[in-house]
Amino acid sequence: MMVLCFCSATGRAQQDDDLLPPPPDAQAINQQGVYHLALVVNHYETGLVIPVQRRDGGLWASSADLQRGGIPVDKLPQGDIALASLPESEYRYDSVNQKLLLTVPKEWVPEREVTFGNGNPRVVARSGQGALLNYDFYANSTEGGTRQASVWHELRFFNDTGSLSSTGTVRQNLGGADGQPQGYTRYDTTYSINQESSAITWSLGDVISDGLSWSNSVRVGGITVGRDFSLRPDLVTWPVPVFSGEAAVPTSVDLFINGYRTGSSQLEPGPFTLTNLPYVNGAGDAVVVTTDALGRQVSTTLPFYVASELLQAGLNDGALTLGALRRNYGIKNFDYGPAVGSASWRHGVTDYWTAETHLEGAESLALGGVGSLVKLGQFGVANGAWTHSRVRGRAGEQINWGYQYSASRFNLATQHTRRSQYFSNLALYDLPAPVAEDNQPVASLSRSSAQYSLSYNMGEFGNLGAAWLDIESFDDKHTRLVNLFWSKNIWANSSLYLSASHDPARDGWSMAMSLQIPLGRLHSAAVSVESTPDGGSTQRVNYNRAMPSDGGFSYNLAYARQSRDPDYQQATLGWRNNKLEAQGGVYGDRESYTSWGELRGALVMMDNKLFAANQINDAFAVISTDGQPDITVNFENQPVGKTDNDGYLLISGVTAYYPANYSIDTLDLPADTRIKETDRRLALRRNSGYLVEFPMEQERVVNVILHDENNAAIPVSSQILRRGQPPTLVGYDGLAFLESVGEYNVLDVTLPDGRQCRATLVLDKPRSHRLETEGPIICKGLAP
Repeated sequence: MMVLCFCSATGRAQQDDDLLPPPPDAQAINQQGVYHLALVVNHYETGLVIPVQRRDGGLWASSADLQRGGIPVDKLPQGDIALASLPESEYRYDSVNQKLLLTVPKEWVPEREVTFGNGNPRVVARSGQGALLNYDFYANSTEGGTRQASVWHELRFFNDTGSLSSTGTVRQNLGGADGQPQGYTRYDTTYSINQESSAITWSLGDVISDGLSWSNSVRVGGITVGRDFSLRPDLVTWPVPVFSGEAAVPTSVDLFINGYRTGSSQLEPGPFTLTNLPYVNGAGDAVVVTTDALGRQVSTTLPFYVASELLQAGLNDGALTLGALRRNYGIKNFDYGPAVGSASWRHGVTDYWTAETHLEGAESLALGGVGSLVKLGQFGVANGAWTHSRVRGRAGEQINWGYQYSASRFNLATQHTRRSQYFSNLALYDLPAPVAEDNQPVASLSRSSAQYSLSYNMGEFGNLGAAWLDIESFDDKHTRLVNLFWSKNIWANSSLYLSASHDPARDGWSMAMSLQIPLGRLHSAAVSVESTPDGGSTQRVNYNRAMPSDGGFSYNLAYARQSRDPDYQQATLGWRNNKLEAQGGVYGDRESYTSWGELRGALVMMDNKLFAANQINDAFAVISTDGQPDITVNFENQPVGKTDNDGYLLISGVTAYYPANYSIDTLDLPADTRIKETDRRLALRRNSGYLVEFPMEQERVVNVILHDENNAAIPVSSQILRRGQPPTLVGYDGLAFLESVGEYNVLDVTLPDGRQCRATLVLDKPRSHRLETEGPIICKGLAP
């Protein structure tokens, strides 16, 4: 008999269990655990994951982690902080999403900037190395009168450092112009260096001094250095409106400027400021519309006034010029006078106040002035300036003041200037001025001037404007003029313009009426009527065909009937392609006609190649397709021409510092050409050119037809392996496309069922750049 007893065994098991540690206490773990939680402050996802400890039923976090989450340091003690001890704050542990939800007073939350769009991104301007010659040949001949010919030129050299430019004219009298000047006349020769990072331009040679609205500029042979904000189109130099608010929950915001929606963005809870607003100027209204998650909308209307004449707070602008005054400009080539200096400086003290100063000096001249521009809230901008000068022992003063207000429908401006008799500046310093009774020079500037202008947009009733000008000289002579105008768009984009002007010192009014009538995309007609007290009445009719943007013909025909002079006729014919522009015509009356002709363009040397192009006033780009001819080139997504036999195309109408898009049409490329990129976005420096290259690689490509030993097509989806090349799949009818093939190619083919075979592709030299088809080629080695 067998007796089984489980008692002793059970007893031993219980003894062994007593030797094990006790099971963990879940409640104790919760009381002492460390969690890594996502930090959310006032519903805002900070993106931080911080360690949080549970002690004695509460949550603790370090001061440093809360500071990184945006809590001000002055609200937090050092070290570990019991979240329950934070004043005026609440917290909650979201165990499902593993988040720490912290609510603090709104004053603790930092203000966040909300940017509309991408703004004006900073661009890196580029410049190559080369030279160009702009030319303009002009000739005319008058019946029984003069015959002349002239050539204007600009010779420019440039590289990545700067540009050197020289301009001048060669004039030749061909008959009937005895005594008139001829020969070569030099205008300006200047070397310029542009520093885009600091928006500063250095110019050496023939320069023009910088002036403010209440000072004058002069031509100087010397050096000038100053701010040039046109080098940085990404900068907005004037104060722009800023709209602030607060969102309690996640919200979307839409901004409307003068009724037009200009941007939209998402807001996180907390204070916010809307920045990077679109360009606006003058008075207007901004409507901020916020929409929460439940669809509730709040609309707030905020008036604003933007003055582009002001500088942002802390921004500086100015220039310094040193050299010798230029004399007889356009008459003598190298005629310079006394040494002079000029300096201007502007500073944005606040967004409402811009301070200005201007200094000039010479051996017997000292001039200094200060000015201000002040924004009067929503009511426009007031300006004022005071200038004191001392010339050859005589002192003089100039006072300027004015006011401008601009709105979408209403514009008002006034400007006043008053001077004392002996006020002078560099513009008058080197002139043979008249003298007074005491043999002291008398300034040729006016004693006083006053200008008033007013315009009003009446909507469907057109635009109405008025202007008044009053100038008084030191000999008590007045020049006064009142001008009135009205314009309106009528049918089919036609426009009507009426104007009237009157000088109170003379009898009668001058009246003018003009009607502009567009006739399609290129054609237009105009009819005008004029009447003046001195010139009588004139009726004109004009028909014009504009020059197409991609080249072609243009012409202009005009006829004028004049009450006091013979009738006037004019006819002009023009033609342009991408290499030059030619014009010619005739004008005058039946007693004397003048015929003329003009030819203008540019010659460019770059990348050791000479190009002909239209005149280049700013920057240009040379497109290189690595020797591939007849490739269509696009500029700003518009075709501008095809590359020449050497694979080049010059684009002349490029605006400096604008990031333009250059691309090529790959459909024009041969089938055996590989290209890494088909478009590039580049910004070019002023007065420079750049070689935009699209590198290409030539590789032989073929279509091959593969058959098995029974002359049946290799099955679809079979795989072709070649040494050093990626796998290629076989299509229908055994056709496969192979890239980078040589004269001798071994093709290892694996069929869908796993069987393998081998084919050999032997090619002759390429017959053309077109896609060739070879085969059928037998793939040998398949098992039966």
